[in-house]
Amino acid sequence: MRRILLDNVAAGMKIAKPLFAADGKILLNAGLELKDSYVKRLKEMDVSFIYIEDDLTADIEVADVVSDKIRMEAVSTAKSIMDNVKVGKRVDASQAKKTANSLVDELCSNQGVLVNFIDMRTKSDYLFSHSVNVCILSIMTGISRGYDELRLRDLGVGALLHDIGKISLDPNLLNKNERLTEQELEEIRKHCQYGFETLRKNPEINLVSAHCAFQHHERYDGTGYPRGLVGDEIHEYGQIVALADVYDALTTDVSYRNAVPVYEALAIITSGVGKYFAPEIVTSFTSNIAVYPIGTVVRLSNNEIGVVVDITKEAIHKPVVRMIADAKKNRISGIVEIDLSKNSRLYIADVMER
Repeated sequence: MRRILLDNVAAGMKIAKPLFAADGKILLNAGLELKDSYVKRLKEMDVSFIYIEDDLTADIEVADVVSDKIRMEAVSTAKSIMDNVKVGKRVDASQAKKTANSLVDELCSNQGVLVNFIDMRTKSDYLFSHSVNVCILSIMTGISRGYDELRLRDLGVGALLHDIGKISLDPNLLNKNERLTEQELEEIRKHCQYGFETLRKNPEINLVSAHCAFQHHERYDGTGYPRGLVGDEIHEYGQIVALADVYDALTTDVSYRNAVPVYEALAIITSGVGKYFAPEIVTSFTSNIAVYPIGTVVRLSNNEIGVVVDITKEAIHKPVVRMIADAKKNRISGIVEIDLSKNSRLYIADVMER
């Protein structure tokens, strides 16, 4: 399979990964041949990309760090919790902890797997999918930092619910396409306080988990909000969730900006080391991310086109690439793969996502 932007999707292509709604229902199942009506519907739902399969990439599997079942159960839980809070109910701490524990168990058993899969989501489900992605990325960072299971669960609960304060904001403000006024920005920033107040009132939720909601927009150099905390004044959980939040936002299409490729998002994060993010947190975080995820179409330095088929933590910048077109864009017949970690002459020059 390979990842393809929806703008480049055409009828007749076969979807390789199922697309789920936030309630866990399958919108499009794997193996389905796309019709014009399906493509139109995907565009209406503001889906940015899908994974497709063709004869050259049918055997390529993009392994997620968690199973589809666990991921969708987590998204469904996030939606349920936030929907209940929206109508004045209390946060279901037991459900949040159950989800965090499931993700911790899954991620602890898959520690050798890099983050390769980029979550497919609809615009309406962004908040819930984003919350789960931030939770997964945060737990993986905690594992890299040697956290025990109790700390991982508290971090996971805080990460899963870090944006719960947005439930208290005007949806029209959250989804506004135009540039926000300073007054509107101030209103948006209140979600950190709203989230903290919502979580800390629940005695079943650890106060350090609540601080993930309060501190996920603080920055290492004190330029963040709501309190302008500096360095270690920001709880380590808050620092981890802040970094995961930025990464997931950068790699996702939002109303005011297109997603950037993973390698570019990592470059942006790395440029913020010591300014926005603590160096040791960035090191732990980036050790889990595939710079060029499996299924990504790339252009090599010799102008040939290929798709990433394998990558290891030992050679995170130099994946194995299966060639699909030569420098003149002629289709390559048969399977030809190049291991860039064993080829010093070639390197990835560009990601062909757009």
